[in-house]
Amino acid sequence: MNRTPYRESVLMREPLKSILVALSLVSFFAVGGLFGATALGVFFALWCVSLLYAGFRFARKLLREAEEDRARSVKAHAAVMADRMMAAQRQGFAYEASSAELAEGFGRIPQDVPDRLIEEERVIARHAAGLVAEGVLRMEVDGFPVTVFDLEVINYDDVADLKRRGSYSRAAEAAKDYLTVCVVTLPVPLPYLASAWLFDREAAHTADADFAEVVMSVPLVRQAVLDVEPPWPWSVQQDRLISCELSGAGLDVPAALALATRLTQVAGAFPWTDLERFRLSAPEPRPQYTLWASLGQYTPVIHNPWVRRWDAQEIGRSGLRAYRSHSEVLKIEAVSVHPST
Repeated sequence: MNRTPYRESVLMREPLKSILVALSLVSFFAVGGLFGATALGVFFALWCVSLLYAGFRFARKLLREAEEDRARSVKAHAAVMADRMMAAQRQGFAYEASSAELAEGFGRIPQDVPDRLIEEERVIARHAAGLVAEGVLRMEVDGFPVTVFDLEVINYDDVADLKRRGSYSRAAEAAKDYLTVCVVTLPVPLPYLASAWLFDREAAHTADADFAEVVMSVPLVRQAVLDVEPPWPWSVQQDRLISCELSGAGLDVPAALALATRLTQVAGAFPWTDLERFRLSAPEPRPQYTLWASLGQYTPVIHNPWVRRWDAQEIGRSGLRAYRSHSEVLKIEAVSVHPST
């Protein structure tokens, strides 16, 4: 869970849980022995109702806490957007408050959403249809064109928990976060490569193993993956080098510029002379990019015992989902479909 630290009910904590169980058993025997089976049945029914009510009250309280935290994040994000606009004016960056066109490569799917859909499908489809890039900064860093922007995404891991405490639309609204995306435009389009390939050399992490070997053999590139805490995932998507960070309110200006600088340093370390042979002849005009984010609060899955830690996750499995209209059926489509199909 990302929105709030969801805690257990006080009734489920030790030693109170054991005490409650013991008292309940004693009460059952006492009521049954003193007043008979009928009284025991009534007592048991009241006991069940009281537990259900306590659980319901606790669940609603957690949902309200998530909504309050979300409201604070929205207010903080508005302040971040204002700071970005002023920073652009001071430093001569190009700035857009929002861009629907830019978001179409990162999860936006324009579509009409019919009312006949169930609530869950309507919420997801309408979110995809209305997704825009916010607080767009365009600049040049170390000779590379750089674009930084935020996406308002739904964390579906959070929704799975929150929807048990309210409607799906209410849960989805409370489970929204801001994903700050940094895109470095590369001089030539290249095959897909995720930095996770350095730890887990599967075909899913690259479209060309030879290309991956050449790029990851560069010491500065390897260092950018191995020597960063928390882990810092990035990926090559044709003519773009992409990294992103998931947060409640979006990255402030110093953090966004720092991310841009780190990413251009990686791009600058690429062996461009050796990479010319991997140039793509006919790249797609608008691929659906695979986004990776660091999930430092989760238990890492280490495939290589020599690696300290790698706990990144593809955003798309939980963070970016959309419904694409196809004839009369809305089919789920993850943005993380690899590599660009």
